[in-house]
Amino acid sequence: MTCGGGWSMRNDIYNSPLTAEEQDFATRNHYLVEKYLRLKRLPMDEYYDVVIFRYLRSVKRWFLLPELHRYTFEIIAFYAMRSAVGGEHERQKREIKTISLDEEIPGTDGMTYADTVTRDNLIFIQYTKDGDDMNISYDVNLPDRKNFRGQKSDEMIAIDAFVVGKWRNMCFTYDTLQEAKRKQASIREYRKRSGHTEVYTVFRDANCVYIERTAKEEAPKKGRRSA
Repeated sequence: MTCGGGWSMRNDIYNSPLTAEEQDFATRNHYLVEKYLRLKRLPMDEYYDVVIFRYLRSVKRWFLLPELHRYTFEIIAFYAMRSAVGGEHERQKREIKTISLDEEIPGTDGMTYADTVTRDNLIFIQYTKDGDDMNISYDVNLPDRKNFRGQKSDEMIAIDAFVVGKWRNMCFTYDTLQEAKRKQASIREYRKRSGHTEVYTVFRDANCVYIERTAKEEAPKKGRRSA
């Protein structure tokens, strides 16, 4: 390890470039950085840059503050690196985290963040996904709207048949988990829009979306008289 004069930090006495003697001392004790990260089970590639500058600062303090010598340098260095890690964790807590709209909300029955987006906020959602291309054009020739009226997805058609039928449940299986999550959100919206909230429930397990008829909507068993 080379501790060159280019390792200057903030302009104060403890962050000034290391002298030749301090550089040699820092090099001989550099194993303490790896030892600390190993003991704390912190990934070297993520936390080395977090602790190294505080380690170098502790070297400077060791030479400028003789009263620290009543402790071992390892204690001084470990204390400094612990402070650096604590500061990094606090910074991460304040940092805005990016989440996927397809990610499930903890503590919910398969609800995703996309399910909570209101119509007014749809404009803020990115329309393209990774690897997709989209071209936007204006003032184009529109197709005849009547050709699109009443068109439903395969799921909606199957659900309509399920509602008027006597099946107790049904299952849609998809190739990927992401597709299942998107379809689950669409089916829930169709359930609400069609007034089916009291007819069946919708839930997902892995890449399967299940439709289950509610108990009060189940057809009476044979032999049972209606009131």
